Parts: sequence; structure tokens; C-alpha cells
Amino acid sequence: MSKKITVAVSVALVLIVAAIGIFFYSSKKITVAFYNIGEKQKREITATIEKTLQKKNFTINTIEFKPSVPLSEQITRKNMPDILFTLSGYSVQESVEIAKLNLISPKITSGMTSSMRTAIIQKNGKSAALPILSSHFELDIDLQEFQNSETKQVNTWSDVEKFMREQKRRKEFPLVFAGGNPDFLLTLLGALAESIDGIDSYTAAVKILKEEESPAKAAEKLCDEPDSPLATSIRQLKSWYKQGFIHPGVFSFQQNDTEAFASNKLSSVMILSLEDHRNTPQETISRYTSVFFPSTIVSSLRAFTGNTYYAVPTKNSYKTKNFLKELVSTETQESLSRATGLAPVLNQCRTPDKQADDARYWITATTAPLAGLSQEVSLSKETKKLLAAEIAARIKQ
Repeated sequence: MSKKITVAVSVALVLIVAAIGIFFYSSKKITVAFYNIGEKQKREITATIEKTLQKKNFTINTIEFKPSVPLSEQITRKNMPDILFTLSGYSVQESVEIAKLNLISPKITSGMTSSMRTAIIQKNGKSAALPILSSHFELDIDLQEFQNSETKQVNTWSDVEKFMREQKRRKEFPLVFAGGNPDFLLTLLGALAESIDGIDSYTAAVKILKEEESPAKAAEKLCDEPDSPLATSIRQLKSWYKQGFIHPGVFSFQQNDTEAFASNKLSSVMILSLEDHRNTPQETISRYTSVFFPSTIVSSLRAFTGNTYYAVPTKNSYKTKNFLKELVSTETQESLSRATGLAPVLNQCRTPDKQADDARYWITATTAPLAGLSQEVSLSKETKKLLAAEIAARIKQ
């Protein structure tokens, strides 16, 4: 009898030890997932947080969800991560549906800029998604050409046009951008609308994209009436196109074409996202200085366009809460900004260069960034392609 009891006790102890081992291992492991984040940014964020977690003896497991498939159709209890990294717009709105609340403490957000605190996504009155990095949409101007020009400032689009008119004497097509990329073109139009007409025009454009499924009808509502939300943006681009500031083939250009024009000194003004800026060869981009989209609207009423990168807690645990705190610590923010070249969300932390610091400052002077029209609504690639073609045809008319 005593032998049976001894064996039973021994088996029980082995099971308990095994259970403790499994619990300890799982508690020292963090699973993170990425949804609709570019490959380069995903790689850089992963490498940074791996180093951060290794210092605390944690291991990391990564999952990637397809951006072309709704998150609700991909995520299950079995593949539920601890933290989900995603972008502003429809991606984060889908993500907060599975967010665990009460994990983003006001204590960890107190050091963030006011704009980034405004960007925290709420669900049922509680914080559900934490900004960790931000980007912006910018004008890049050839610094030497600008210094040699008669244009002395870039405070309005009239200043930009004056500079391009001067440059037209030296360069056949002074303005270049990736107009053949539907995502880029839609984002450009929204950013122009905000800078010229204000946030209300941008918001009205988003509403149309959410409600109108037909690309042709959406383009009509967005562009064709005098009070259509993108009408001013269309008129502005059409004017530049007719004056010969923009290459006739710009609506087939991709980012590598933009870089080729710049590297061969064929253009003096580029329109880029901060991510594209970072991907442009240093030898080329070093000749350019960046400015935000100009406007006559006061900065307090503006919202620049650019990706906000979010961390969404999807498991309610102590390690998840601590990980969120770590993501907005000074050390990790500096590391993330250095690795990605994007702007940190903290008021007081070092940035890798003037570019990232300017991006932080510009966003701080306004409010939470707009995601960009291509990110606000989940549209298929084909729908965006057709919509962009409809819009491009109007500009070239």
C-alpha cells in the first residue's frame, strides 16, 4: 500500500514540476503579430524588441496576418498573440475589436506628445491601442536649387508653385512622385485636401469611400462637384500637370522612378512618405530638405497625414502590461526610432537625426495624424487601382 502511495506521490510531483516548467517557459515567452505593416518596418521593429526582451530573459515568437484578409477571419484563440502591431486607419480599428482593455495605464503615456496621446485609440471609453511610432507625408526640395532660387520660403502652395516655375526653366519636369501607386495617389489627394481645405474635406472623402462601393461612382462623388471633398486637390494637380511641372507619365511612376529622377537631378521637388524617404539612397536624399505640406490654416487646426504605428494588447496578462510599458520607455523609443528612422512618440528622447526630430515636432504642433485615404478604408487592390485610374484620368483631362 505504501509503495502505491509513494508511486502516486512521485507521479504527482513529476506532473507538478512539468506544469511549473511549462508555465514558466510560457510566461517568459511573448508572441507578437503584425497586421498590415511593411516588410522593412516589421523587420526593424522585430529586431529592436528582440534585443529589448533578451535583456529581460524573454524569448519572442512572431506571427504575420495577411493585410488582404480581414483580421477577424484570421485570428483565433490558438494563434492569439500577446501584442498585435498594426497601422492607423482600418487596420487598427479592426484590431481594437479584439483588444484587452485596462492594460494601457495613463502612467505610461504621460511622457508622450499631446498629439500622440490624442492618437490613443479608445474602446468603450478605455484605451485599446497604444501609438509607438509615427510617420508623415512630406515635400522634399533640392536644397541647393532652393538656395539659388528667388523663392525664400515655403509657407504656402503658392510658394511651392513659384519655386517650380523657376525650376521649369532649368528642368523639364521639376515635380515628381509615385503617381502609379494607387495607395500613394489616394494618400496624396487626401493630404492635399487637408492642407488646402481642412480636415472636414478629408473626413468627407473618407465617408464617401466607406459608403460607395463602385470606383467610378466614388470618383464622381469625390471629384466632380465644386464642393466635392477632393475637387480642390484635383484642380491643383491638374494645374501643375497643364503647366508642365509634372511629367506626363507620372501616373505610371513607382517609387523607383521617383528616386531615378532625383538621383539624375531631373527634378527639384519630390513628394514622399517618411518611409520612402528612408528607403531613398543617402547619396540622393542628402541633397534634399524636407518640409511639411504647407497651408494657410493655423497649425492647431491641422492634422498631417502619415502612418501611426500601434501596439494593441490582445491578451490580458502581467507580461503584456509590462511589455506595453517597455515599448514607450525612453530606451526602447530611442531604439525603435533609430532602427526605423520614424518619429518617436515621446516628448523627451533622442532621435537618430533631424529628419525624425522634425517629424515629431511637426506632429506635436498639430494633432493626431491622419492615416491617409488609402488606409482609412479596407479596399481591395483592384478597387484602389480602378479608383486611382478614374482620378488620374480627371487630372490629365
